Amino acid sequence: MTRTSLPIAVALAASAGLLLSACGGGGSSSDKIQSSASTPTSAPTTSASASPTQAAGPDAPKFDLPPDVKIDFQGFTSSDATKVEVLRDATYAATAVVETEALGKKSETPNLKRFFPSEHGAELADQLISYAKSGKVATGTFRYYNPKVTVNKGAGSVTVGFCEDQRKAYDKDIKTGKVTITQPSLKSFNSWTYVMGKSASGEWTVFSYSWNHGVAKCQVA
Repeated sequence: MTRTSLPIAVALAASAGLLLSACGGGGSSSDKIQSSASTPTSAPTTSASASPTQAAGPDAPKFDLPPDVKIDFQGFTSSDATKVEVLRDATYAATAVVETEALGKKSETPNLKRFFPSEHGAELADQLISYAKSGKVATGTFRYYNPKVTVNKGAGSVTVGFCEDQRKAYDKDIKTGKVTITQPSLKSFNSWTYVMGKSASGEWTVFSYSWNHGVAKCQVA
């Protein structure tokens, strides 16, 4: 299905109108979101658990995903040590967005603030909070794949692009627990772009981003 979208000011695009976690297909209302110190191992698939999960590394974030939420990262690996770090932290950033939506938080979560520390991150937090205030949370499976890392020479930043499959991600009513399921379609496939810089702590964090809804090149069987 396709989850309800909220308008967002995007750092890399002049227009708004993205979906925070567009679910599955074409039945929901609007669109979706637009807009380290040590070398880690490849980013693992992140599955939900009732209690916070600890990723590899002593400074890795802890995510508290509900048991009805699963996040699957595919291909977020590289033979380049720097790109491995970038891809790992990009998975953390993506997970922080889903975590906020899935928990229905009415305030910015520590993980979202950690990986989206810029003004644009604050705008993203406002939209995610609005989503929760609308009475909905995210549920289901979010799949991310086809990552590409581009080093912005001379800028001290990197651009990370990747696809998102929300065919099995849905809106759930906070009060009733009812899940709104719609049929998968092209609208289930989205693309994200993160522009990331290295923080004082050595992590790669997102200082601008864009989101495109219904992207044909991301469509998979």
